[in-house]
Amino acid sequence: MDTFARFAFFTIVRDAVFTALAAGILMVVYSFDPPLALVIGASAIMFFAIVVLVRALFLTDERVANTEAWLVMEPHERPSGRAGLAFAHEQLELMLLMAGKNAALIAAVMFGAGLLLRWA
Repeated sequence: MDTFARFAFFTIVRDAVFTALAAGILMVVYSFDPPLALVIGASAIMFFAIVVLVRALFLTDERVANTEAWLVMEPHERPSGRAGLAFAHEQLELMLLMAGKNAALIAAVMFGAGLLLRWA
């Protein structure tokens, strides 16, 4: 994994951890009603999935150059030229799409668990 991919991965992971922390706090607050807590947590995670997918949708080569993962690297560490920028764009877009897919899967499981608990 190259430097840009590593920084991009850990930036996305950091955002996911903050979302999970917020969802966990909301779930603890509503722990008196476990099905509701699961649905609230799933909603927060689904919001993260939507935000990540929208970021991937509007990502361009120029916007990649303004991302935190790009700006935190030293200029000599960055992929060089238009081809390097295009490659970084493809890597970041793929990572954002994978994060959105995984977050949507987790949210769907949590929604399903909340529904099953409501019926039980």
